[in-house]
Amino acid sequence: MQFKNPEILYFLALLIIPIIVHLFQLQRFVKVPFTNVAFLQKLAQQTRKSSRIKKWLILGTRMLLFTAIIFAFSQPYFSKKTANKKQHNFIYLDNSLSTNTKGERGNLLQIAAQEIIENSSEKDVYSLQTNSSFYDRITKSELKNILLRS
Repeated sequence: MQFKNPEILYFLALLIIPIIVHLFQLQRFVKVPFTNVAFLQKLAQQTRKSSRIKKWLILGTRMLLFTAIIFAFSQPYFSKKTANKKQHNFIYLDNSLSTNTKGERGNLLQIAAQEIIENSSEKDVYSLQTNSSFYDRITKSELKNILLRS
């Protein structure tokens, strides 16, 4: 899994704040003197235990919610790992008379051919279509020779 915005994952460190707030809670149970009835003491203990469990569940739920929001904003995706595979690129080069004119940087057809040569990769396979011919499954060196001839 990869992330489109991995820098957002640094916000996961901020999840320590709710834990600190939960652990250092200022609200404490206060003992209230009452008659010596065993039932009321048992009820108070059960209330404390259930209250403690509820607080831990709320903390866990909040942490999961914040974690899910942070992961959603980092935009995860699965890549297909095609970076190392050979790609077949199709190139159309217009070699008509209109592209054989001079532009600001020189002959437009020659500039386009030079840019194709510079931006092509050694590991890829190319198919070149011009107005007059078609070359199928050629390497970079063959592509370079064809473009320099035209």
